[in-house]
Amino acid sequence: MTMADANQPRTKRRPVAGSASWLALVAATSLGIAHAETLRTEVKLSRPALTSGGRYRLIVQSYDRLDRASSIPSFVRPRASAQRAVTADDLARGIRIDLIELMEKEVRAGQGVVVAWVEPGEADLEFDARRARPTPGSLFGVAESNGDRQSSVEILLDRRLRGA
Repeated sequence: MTMADANQPRTKRRPVAGSASWLALVAATSLGIAHAETLRTEVKLSRPALTSGGRYRLIVQSYDRLDRASSIPSFVRPRASAQRAVTADDLARGIRIDLIELMEKEVRAGQGVVVAWVEPGEADLEFDARRARPTPGSLFGVAESNGDRQSSVEILLDRRLRGA
């Protein structure tokens, strides 16, 4: 050990992000997140349920677990979230969205739920739609993430949220 080595501050290294995504690496190194991974999703309409001319806001969020996806409590924080402006035709073909999950620790395969919903409007919520919740009349779908980061989680928008 040289004198220069002795004067260098020692830093505690954090585990590296589980994904090769540059955004996941930035989250792990600069935000101090212990684990970050990319979760690939594909969202589709199960049947024609939207008028074809309008614009819609698609929101996708992943969670550790949920009791009921139709009523996500405001205090439950998603691991990841994203929003996109879409059309009914886009959803009929399928929309691919990569979510960057930020977690305190790595979770085992099969632990996780992905919720997606679509509602009228543009993607004008806060940047990542982390606080968004489904509104009455929203078309939504739920899928479990299987832990296989090489394949996509497929979510079918096949349920309608009833009014409050």
